[in-house]
Amino acid sequence: MERIFESQRKANPNEVPNVPIYDYIYEKLCNTKMQSSTKPWVIDSRTGKEVQFCDIDPVSKKIGSALTRLGFKKGEYLHFATYETAQLYLVQLGIWRIGGVVRGCFQNESAEEFARQISESKARFVLADEETLPRMREAVANLDWKVTVIVFSNGPVENAVTVNSLMQDDGTAFPVKVDIDPDNDIFAVANTSGSTGLPKGVVQTHKCAVALLTKTNCMPFFDQQSVITPMNNFPIGVYMATIGSIANGCQVVHLGKYEREQYFDHLLKYKPGTAVMYPFIAIWFARHENLDKVDLSFLKVIICSGAMIDPTTMNILAKKLPHVEVKQLYGLTECFSIANTEDLPGVKTSMVEGKEYVSAGKLTPYVRAKIVDLNTREPLGPYQIGEITVKSIIVMKGYLSKDSPIPLRPNIDSEGWLSTGDAGFFDNDSNLYVTERLSFVFKYIMYFVSPSEIESILQQHDKVLEAGVVGVPNPETTNLARAFVVKKGEVSEKELCDFVAERLPVYKHLHGGVRFVQNLPVGKTSKIDRTALKKLAIEMN
Repeated sequence: MERIFESQRKANPNEVPNVPIYDYIYEKLCNTKMQSSTKPWVIDSRTGKEVQFCDIDPVSKKIGSALTRLGFKKGEYLHFATYETAQLYLVQLGIWRIGGVVRGCFQNESAEEFARQISESKARFVLADEETLPRMREAVANLDWKVTVIVFSNGPVENAVTVNSLMQDDGTAFPVKVDIDPDNDIFAVANTSGSTGLPKGVVQTHKCAVALLTKTNCMPFFDQQSVITPMNNFPIGVYMATIGSIANGCQVVHLGKYEREQYFDHLLKYKPGTAVMYPFIAIWFARHENLDKVDLSFLKVIICSGAMIDPTTMNILAKKLPHVEVKQLYGLTECFSIANTEDLPGVKTSMVEGKEYVSAGKLTPYVRAKIVDLNTREPLGPYQIGEITVKSIIVMKGYLSKDSPIPLRPNIDSEGWLSTGDAGFFDNDSNLYVTERLSFVFKYIMYFVSPSEIESILQQHDKVLEAGVVGVPNPETTNLARAFVVKKGEVSEKELCDFVAERLPVYKHLHGGVRFVQNLPVGKTSKIDRTALKKLAIEMN
C-alpha cells in the first residue's frame, strides 16, 4: 500500500479564491486598515530608503500606468538585476496589476548570463541600478529586439527611464480592466540557486501565490509586526515576503547586501519581532559573543530556512534565547511551502542510522508527500530515508524555456508528483525530517556520505564557528571527505579529525583533512556555496 503523508490542517484547493494576487492582498490590506498607514512597509537597511503602507496602492498604480504608456502589455516580462530592496517592490506590484511578470537574477552575473535569462522570457523591459547598468546594457545590446531600460537613479540617465519618473506618472494610462486568469497567468519567475548548473526559471501563477496566503500556516513569517531578512531580492522567498507582509500588515526590513559584521547593529536598530536566518547565519549567530551581551528581548521568533540545520545549533539557541521561538521552514523554489514547525512545541529531533536530525515540522496545507526509495522509487514508511516527493496546488507550473511555449516539467511525473532532490524521512507522528540535498552526497568506496552529518558533528566542537564539508575526488576511494572550518579559538587539524573519528564510522571520517578559512563562500542566494568549496578543495589538491 502506498504511504502518503498529508497535512493535518485540511485545506480544499477548490476553495482558493480565483482572483489575481494584487486584488487578494489589497483586500487583506484594507481588512487590517493599513492601506492609509504611514508606517514603513519595506525598509532597505543598506540605503535607508523606505516605502510606507499608504504608498502601496497609489504609487503602484502610477507605475502600472507609466509602464502601459511605454508599451508594456499583459503577459510581458520585466527582468531585473539590482541591489535595491524598497521601491523595487512597488515596481513589482505595478507589473502584477497590469498582468505582467517579474523575474530577477543575481546582481553579479555576467552580461552573457543576463542576456541568456532575458532571452528565455523574451523580455522587452529590464530594470537595473547604477552598479548593474553597464552589464545590463551590454546584455540587451546583443538581443534581436528593442528593450526598454529602466534604472534606479537619483538623476536622469541617458537612454533609460528612471523609476522616479515612473512614480511621478499621473495614473491616467492605467488599464481600465485587465483579464488575469489566476490558474494559468504567471506573476513571477523565480531563479533556482544554480548549485547544479545554470539557474533555472521557476514559473509560479497567481493562484499559487493566493493559495499560500489563504492558510496562515503556509507562511509563518508574519506573526509579528516586523521581520528582518537577509534574503536577496530575486529568490521565491522574497516574492512571498512581499505578498505576505502586505496581507498581514507586517513591516519587512531587508538587509540588501548581507554583511555579517553589521547584523547585530541592524537587529538593535530595527528591533524586529521575527528574524529570518539561513542556517549558516544561525550557526554563527548562536555562537557569537554578543548574544550574551545585548538585549534581544524584542525578538520573539527566529525562522531558519534554506537548508538543514544541526541539532547543536538549535539547542544553543533554545538555551541562550529561551524567550525566542525557533522555527524551521522547509520549501523549494519549485514548491515554496512544504513543511514548517508552526505546530511543534520546541525542538523535535529523531535518530535514524545513528544520527540525530531536527524536524522540519508538519506538512503545510495543500501539500501531500511521500518518501521513495532512491533506486526502486517504491514508497517508504516512517524512519526510512529516501527522496522527498510532493504534490500540491502550490507546486510550480514548470521551468521557463526559450525553446518551449509551455513550461518544462522534467522532475514532475504524470501524476503530478514533484521530485524535490532532497533526502528525508517521516516519523510516526508525520513530522518531516530533511537529511541532505541529494546532489551534495558523495561516495567513499561503496558508501554514501552525507556532508551535513559530518558538519553537524564538527559544529558540536566548542572551537568551531562554521564548517562545510565536500568530497574530494580520489582514484582509490572515489572521494575523500574534506572539511573547511572557520574556527573561534585555537584548534588543530588533527584534533578535529579525531573529534569526528570518535563519533562516526570510518567511511565518514575526514580522510581529506581539514582546511582553516576566514569565511565559507556564499552563493547567489546567500547560502553556503558547496560548488565553490569543492572547486577550492580540488585546486588545493
